Amino acid sequence: MAGIFSSPKTPPPPPGPDPELLAKQKAQEERLERQEMDRKREIASRRRARSGAGKRGLIFQARLDPNLGVPTATTLGPSANRNPDSRAT
Repeated sequence: MAGIFSSPKTPPPPPGPDPELLAKQKAQEERLERQEMDRKREIASRRRARSGAGKRGLIFQARLDPNLGVPTATTLGPSANRNPDSRAT
């Protein structure tokens, strides 16, 4: 009769998490982090390629404005001709 008026007993807590399940979850989180980092690197490389920041700078800054054209007063060296065999003619 005493069981009728007493409160029900709480069930025991579930056993701790399965170590195999924890290892799988950790591996999945690491894999997702690597995928996210790869995605960020790919986006950054695309952005650099589009902006021209990854390219070598122009020799003449005036070429940034096509209306100015290429300056004729400046050369890259002692001679505008880069082929040494063509001087012999």
